[in-house]
This record gives sequence, C-alpha cells and structure tokens, in this order.
Amino acid sequence: MTLLNNILKWTQTLPAWQGDAARRLLQREEGLSEDDYAKLYALLKAEHGLPNPDDLTPEPLTASHLPATIRSDQTVILKEIGKLTHVNRIAPDQRLRFSEIGMSVIYGDNGSGKSGYVRVMKQACRCRDQSERVYPNANDLASACKSPTARFRIEQHGTTNKIDWEQDCIPNGLLSSISIFDSRCARSYLTAEQDVAYLPYGLDIVENMARDVIPELDRRLSEEISSIDTNTSVFNHLAGETKVGELISKLSARTDSKSAKILGTLSEEEKQRITDLGKALAEADPITKAADLKRFVSRLKTLAENIRKLSAWVNAEAVTRLKKLDDEVVIAEQAEMNAALALQSGEDLLPGTGEPHWKALFEAARKYSTEIAYPDHEFPHTGNDALCPLCQSPLEEAGERLKRFEQYIKNDVAKTASEKRTNLAAIRIKIERVNLTIALDQELSDEIDQYNGDIAQAVLDYQTSINAKRQWMLGALDSHDWKNPSDLTEGPYLALRKLASQKLCEVRTFIKAADAEHKNKLLEEHGELIARQNLEKSLQAVLGLRERLKKVAALNKCKNDLKTKPISDKSKEFASQAVTKELKSALDIEFTNLEVGHIKTKLKERNEKGRILHQLLLEIPTNLNIDEILSEGEQSAIALGSFLAELSLADHSCGIVFDDPVSSLDHWRRQHVARRLVQEAKKRQVIVFTHDTSFLGQLCDEIDENKLDHRICFLEWKGRYSGNVCDGLPWGHSSYKERIHTLETMHQRLVAKPWPHHPNEDDAADMLKAYDRMRATIERVIQDVVFNGVVRRYRDWIRVDHLKRVVGFSEAECLEIDRLYQRCNDLVDSHDPSSAKNAPVPSVAELGKDIDDLNAIIKTIQDRRKTT
Repeated sequence: MTLLNNILKWTQTLPAWQGDAARRLLQREEGLSEDDYAKLYALLKAEHGLPNPDDLTPEPLTASHLPATIRSDQTVILKEIGKLTHVNRIAPDQRLRFSEIGMSVIYGDNGSGKSGYVRVMKQACRCRDQSERVYPNANDLASACKSPTARFRIEQHGTTNKIDWEQDCIPNGLLSSISIFDSRCARSYLTAEQDVAYLPYGLDIVENMARDVIPELDRRLSEEISSIDTNTSVFNHLAGETKVGELISKLSARTDSKSAKILGTLSEEEKQRITDLGKALAEADPITKAADLKRFVSRLKTLAENIRKLSAWVNAEAVTRLKKLDDEVVIAEQAEMNAALALQSGEDLLPGTGEPHWKALFEAARKYSTEIAYPDHEFPHTGNDALCPLCQSPLEEAGERLKRFEQYIKNDVAKTASEKRTNLAAIRIKIERVNLTIALDQELSDEIDQYNGDIAQAVLDYQTSINAKRQWMLGALDSHDWKNPSDLTEGPYLALRKLASQKLCEVRTFIKAADAEHKNKLLEEHGELIARQNLEKSLQAVLGLRERLKKVAALNKCKNDLKTKPISDKSKEFASQAVTKELKSALDIEFTNLEVGHIKTKLKERNEKGRILHQLLLEIPTNLNIDEILSEGEQSAIALGSFLAELSLADHSCGIVFDDPVSSLDHWRRQHVARRLVQEAKKRQVIVFTHDTSFLGQLCDEIDENKLDHRICFLEWKGRYSGNVCDGLPWGHSSYKERIHTLETMHQRLVAKPWPHHPNEDDAADMLKAYDRMRATIERVIQDVVFNGVVRRYRDWIRVDHLKRVVGFSEAECLEIDRLYQRCNDLVDSHDPSSAKNAPVPSVAELGKDIDDLNAIIKTIQDRRKTT
C-alpha cells in the first residue's frame, strides 16, 4: 500500500489526463482498450486547448480508487454478501455466507451466477480489475436502468458491521482490505536490456505509462500532425512586395485572422478603384480625359440638383403640408357653418344678414353706441333703459338678438374661412402649373448609360412617379381623402451624386497619372489592390491553412506531455523503494511452492546519477515477446506466486478472495495451488470461487487432510433466477458421508408422508430415486472407504501414500456390498425393465434397513483400519 500511496501522490503532480491514464491502468490490468487510448488522446488535446467534441472530462486517480491503508492490528473478515438487486439474474433473497476462519469454497457451473457475485466483490473491494461492470437483468426491462446494489457483512475486532454497496458510488474503505486475486494479475515485462523484469503490485501503472501509453499517444500525435497539410507553396502567386505578400510570407498560427479577412475583402468602391486606376494608368492623354470627365460631372450635378428641386413639390413633406392646409380649410368652413346657424338661432332673419353690407351697418351702430349714446357701457348695452341704436325703440327681447349679432361679428369665422380657401386655391394653382419635367437630354442619358445603365432608367421612372404623385395630390384636394397615396419611387438623386463623386475621383486620378511622381504612387496603390483582389479569391483557403497551422502548433505543445524519461526515472525510483531482498526471498519460496521454482529471481543494481537503483529480474531465456518466453500456465503461476509473496510481506491478516486461481494451469500444478491455498487458510480467511471440478476435488482433499475449518457451497438455478446458494456440493461432487446423510434425509421424508400401504406411481418414483442415489453412494464408498481414496476419478495421479491404509475386507463384507448394489440395480431403471416383471417397490422400513446395512459395512472397515 505504501507504493500505491506514493504513486497516487506522484500522479497528483501530473497533468489531469495523465492522472486519468493512471486510473485506467490501475483498473484495467489486462491493458487499455482502443476506446481508452482514443479518450486519453482526446483529453491530452483538450488540455492544450484543442476541440473536445465529446466534452470529455478527466477522472484522475484518487484515494477512492485504491485499497484503504490497513493497520497491522486491523483484521477484516468477510462474513456474508447478500441482498443483491439488479445484479444479472441473481436471486435477490440469497445470502452467500463465508467461513470466518479457514477456507470457504464456492462452486458454480458456467451461468450459475458465480461471476455475478465475484464482479460485485471486485467492485466493492476496489479490486484493480474494474473492467467488468455489473449489469442488471437484461431480460427485465424494469431493472435495465437500475443500479446494482448489494449488502456486505464484515467483522472487525469482534464487531459485525453491515455495509451497503452501489455501483458507481465510492465503496466503503473497510471492504478494500479484502484482497482479490484473479488470473489477470501477472506483472512482468521485457526491459530494454532484454531482461524479464518483475513489477511489484502497482508499479506496473508507472511502467506501462512510460512503456505503452506515452508511446501510443505520441504515435497518434505524430500521425495526426503529419496528416495535416501545411504547404504554403500553393499561395506563391500571392507573394511579392505588398501587404498581402507580407501576410503570406509570415503566415503562421499567430496570424490574426481578423486582419487577414479585412485585407482579403474588397468593398465595391475598392473594386471600382482597381478599374479606375487601370484606366488612368493606361490612358495616353490623361489631362484631356480629366477635362472631359469634369464637364460630365458638372452636368450630373446639375441634373441631380434639378431632381432635388422637383422632388420638393411631391415628396412626403409636401404632401404633409398640403394635407394640413386642406384640413384647415375643412375645419374653417365647418366653423363658418356653425356660426351662421348660431346667428339665426331659429329666427327668420332678413336676407343678407351676416353678409358684408349688414356688417357695415352693424359696425356703425356699435360706433354710435359706444361713442355717443352709451359711452359708459360696453356694446351692446342691453339694460332696462337701453334703446336700439338704430331704431331708438326699447330693446326688450331684441337685446338677446343684439348680443348674438355682436358675438358673430367678433368671431369673424367667415373671413377666416374665406382667407384659407383663397390661400389653398393659390397653392393648388402653383401645383397645377409648376413644370415638373426632368431636364435629361438624350446625349446626357447616353453618357450616363456608359457608366451605369440603371440611372437613366431610374430618371425616367421617377419622372412618371412625380407626375402620378401630382395628380393624386390634386385629386386629394378635391375629395379631401388623403388615404392610399400614390407611391413615389426612389429618386435617382443619390445615385447621380455618387456617380458624380466617382467620376470626380477619376478626374483627380487622371490628373495624377499625368505626373511621373504621382503615377508611381498610383502604380503602387494599383498593385496593392490587385494583390488584395487575388487574396480575396483564395481567402478561405488561406484562413483554412492558418487554422491548420494553429492546430499543428497546439498539437506540438502536446509533445511536452509525452516525454517518457521523467516517468521512466520515477518508475526506477519507485522500483528501488519497493524491490527488496525480502520480496525476492518471498517470490523464490512461492515459485517453489507452485512448481515454477526453475524460474529464479535476482536483484540487479545500477548506479544512476549517484543513486543506487534496484530492479528485480526473472532468470529465464529472453526473447522479444513474453508470451514466447513463458507458457500461459507459467505466467498464471507467477501471477499467483507474486500475489502470495507480496501478501506475505503485508503487515495484516485480512481475508483474501481467489476467482478461478487455476485458470490455464495443468492438472498436476493445480494440486500445488490447492495445497498452497489451504496452507494460507491456516493464517487468514481464504475464499475460493471455482468452476473447475478437478480443482474442487483437490481442494476438498487438502481440506480433509489438513482438517481445516471450512464452508463449502454451490450455486445453481432455481426457477427464473441464478445464484441460489446451496450448502455442500452438488450430488455428483459430494463425499460418501454427505451422500449417506442425503439418503437418511430422504428416508425421513418418506417416513413422514406417511408411507402408504399401496404406493402410487409418484410414491414409487420417490423410492426408486432413493435407491438410485444409494447405488451411487455405494460406488463412492468403494472408492473412498474400501480403497481409501487411492484412486479417484477426477485425479490424474494415484495416492500411493494412502495404499498402506487399504486393509481389505472379508468375503461376507464383499457379499453384503454386492447384495446391496445388486438390490439397487434390480430397482433402478438403468435399462428398459420387463413389463411382466412388475415387482413392487421396497417399503420405507426396507429402505431404512438397507441404509443401516451400508453404514454397518463402512463402520466395520473403518474399525479394522484403526486396529490395523
């Protein structure tokens, strides 16, 4: 654990993507996949600012990925795993219990659920091999999106704790004290000196980083860089003493794309400037040409000014003013009508009342009243004593009429209405009589067409539009309806002024072209514009090259993270700390125990910059491929020996788990593995999962011979679920004692029925099954008791050391065994029985007596063996 913790601290100083690589190397001992390398390469590039289309984020190695540090006084025992939910098709109500001391053996055929339990344990105990995820039941759509869970029971210092586990959640650190071995733990490699080196647990992370990950990513980086086209020769036509030429000569990742776009984008004016400069520089008599153009410019300005003045009669402002005057007339006439109605006030007045002659008479009456008759009263004086200033009669009711007349005179609305009508009529006449003809003669029109064919037509269209607008305005004055005005097309004034400005610029250019000094400047300007015009055609290609150069620059920066020497140096430093004489000695012992003692170890020292570095080598012939040096079985034995050797140096006695530890091993070497695991189980809790029937038998032999505390069970399918836990072993692998116990249990069930006097077909089938099991038990008794296990069917060797305890048996015992065996043969349907035979099945009492007789024979032989 010290080595792993030191490696963790070191990875925390690395770039984040290298920390992610360290985690993957820890969790994938079989090597990184193509997907791993692809993601690491993407993370490397993302760290240097390159695009990250999948939005990957690094997940560096952390303490949660490593087994927890275990104290010397800390012993964790795994008691049980159960309540598995959404773990493959394993039954959720099962509890897999383990022996707290000695060995637990869990046997399971392929598909029995063994792998599901093991995968959960690997995840929960932070096993290095995390490549195999736990998946829910693929046939149950409801659980397909659920997260697998389980519950562990452990014991620590006599206290039992329950620990819940869920996939993708950080598991409890106590569970990581349980060490798990599987067949993919071999850690050896070929050094640069053609030595086969041994890597202590965890050091392969650093070594594989330098030996595999960095070179592979460097290869991918080099391939990508070489695949990017950065050839600038395709833009040689843009080279020269211009700003464009300078841009191309200095084109790099640092080139400002915004400046390049500005340089390579010409406005319409600049494009016209290229044409104008070309004409001016090619003109033989630029001064005469300038004079001609100047006269043309003068005529253009005159025409534009003429159009501007004509537009003032019919534009939006003119319409607004005219509408305002028309509205005022309408309002004044309405007021005039309202005043006339008020003057009459329903009375039948004399003709001409309110008209000018009447107003003159009324004004004379006012003057007489205010100056002579009633100088102290305002006109009209309507008091009680007041008389009419004209007829000298008392006013009486005529006083109110006189007041109305006075108000009418004061308002004078008729005069106002008359003035506004007169004013509007005068303006109408002006609009009708004004000359709105645009003075465009044919000569000028033809000359304009030479430069812009649209302008002359625009002038004609505008003439039509002006005329239509005037007619609409006059019609609106008649109808007072100013809605839906006639549209006035866009006037050519601005276009004419623009053309005049362009031509005036040409005038100046022609004048300059006549002067040698100025002509050189024009040539320079023309060259710059031509270069920019050429750049415009290749702008996207230039910008694309700039992006490629930028990408190459960013990719080259990645090379700083792909130097193997610092990592290799660190690996040597870690190796020097982890490789000790004690480790060498422990490896030699374990290799001998596992029958690979011919593979010796040696410590190799080297002096590097004043430091003594150690390397542990395996003394075997070298080649270019480990697979050609070591057989698959030897590699598996070395892996198991390495695991046990490092475990022997660990300062704790926590439990260990083996998942098919004899994979790829020969039968004769499996015996040594079984013996070694049983020896280890005397010191710590050992749990073994296996599907190998031969290894299972060898484990059982070693357990019996060493009288080791143990628990054995097997896994099987029941109904729709796998992973059902059954104590003991399947019938085919159980011992004679377990089989006799099974027979006695079957007998007790038949007794408890109770057994009928006339058994039916089902009863008979139950009885015949019992005798079928008895026949197999007798055969196992002959193998294990009579011949003392000297020969067993799963072994490919003979236990000669057991031969001395084969004591034989008497003729009576032989006849008794033969009688019982023949009785079973007569009852069991090994062949198609004669229907005429129709023999009755034995009774329960007869079955019980036959079981007792078999037990008696066993006891007799065992008693003889003891006395002998």
